[in-house]
Amino acid sequence: MILYTDATTPFGRKCVIAALEREIPLEERFIKLSEPGDFLDVNPLNQIPALFVERGKCYFDSDVILEYLDTLHENSPLIPELNKFECKTAIHLANGIIESTLLRTMELRRPECRQSKTFVNHLEARVMRGIETMEKKRQTKIGDWLNGEEITTAVALSYVDFRFSTEWRKTAPTLETWFERVSCRKSMELTAPTRERPIAMIDKIRV
Repeated sequence: MILYTDATTPFGRKCVIAALEREIPLEERFIKLSEPGDFLDVNPLNQIPALFVERGKCYFDSDVILEYLDTLHENSPLIPELNKFECKTAIHLANGIIESTLLRTMELRRPECRQSKTFVNHLEARVMRGIETMEKKRQTKIGDWLNGEEITTAVALSYVDFRFSTEWRKTAPTLETWFERVSCRKSMELTAPTRERPIAMIDKIRV
């Protein structure tokens, strides 16, 4: 299997972390969306991440990929059946924080005269509200295997650090403690957005 992604996309990162956490062999391949070439046969929307399984069998959207990866291992599920809808809602919350951070970054890359301060403020407030909700629900206990909600939450917080601000820690002490512990896992360290090269093969890498 090949996961098409790049170094900085948090949505691709969460898929790679999931594969690492469940010891699922997976080749990671960076793609330049401005020059997609044959990648359009994998995802005609020209978006990452996208998973090529075999000819005629490709999946895209990070949550779809997580659910597919869940069929390839026998360890604890990425999406637990118990409290499944709570888990999926928490994943959606973390996805929303990622998306808001990404939109903020894109807005601030526009010429200054065309930027909307109101829109930026709206996105920043949305991120902080999301983190506030995470703080209320977060428990510091970490099991042997991160589930999909934990992975997506950790990736979201890392992306906020990377593209926005580290100031969220001042009002989220429980989340901060949990995040610092999760960040030390091998799966998180290997997939840092500052890396320059893809992981060639994921094959039974214990985290």
